[in-house]
Amino acid sequence: MPLQTVRIVSMTNVEYLTEIMEFSRFGALAQAFVIEAVARYAAEIKASRPEDLDSPGLSGAAWTGVAKEIDAKLAAKYGPR
Repeated sequence: MPLQTVRIVSMTNVEYLTEIMEFSRFGALAQAFVIEAVARYAAEIKASRPEDLDSPGLSGAAWTGVAKEIDAKLAAKYGPR
């Protein structure tokens, strides 16, 4: 693997998101993009029925729960959508 790929693969998720948000050729626009993507996905999952999201490796209730938590944190920082 190329060195850059090895470095990225070895990053934690937090390190990788930091890389995406802080080292973009588009500057702060990358941060707005990531926040918008998280907000949209959280809203979509929050509106879902938990039982529709159940799978062998995932509790739909937990998934909708984390979406509600993230949505609340985003609303606290940026205001309701």
